[in-house]
Amino acid sequence: MSYRIEACIENGKPSLKIWNSSDQSLCLSWRYGENNSGETAQSQNEVHRLFRQLLLLTLKDDVSNVRVFQLSNETLPIHSGTHSEGR
Repeated sequence: MSYRIEACIENGKPSLKIWNSSDQSLCLSWRYGENNSGETAQSQNEVHRLFRQLLLLTLKDDVSNVRVFQLSNETLPIHSGTHSEGR
């Protein structure tokens, strides 16, 4: 899947939009929070929020590529990993 990325800074506030190139749908839209306090904790929270959204976007891509196999209710035999040695 290919993406078109738009990143900009308006009035000192970064923003990011990621579009799906094939169907032009908006996959991610992030803008730095409107809190002007400049606190480090707020900045860290905003960066965490952005990375969480980016991670979810990549996982969404991965999940769509996963094949599901039918599992049975049968249990597999458990081997102890030891065997008797003949002398």
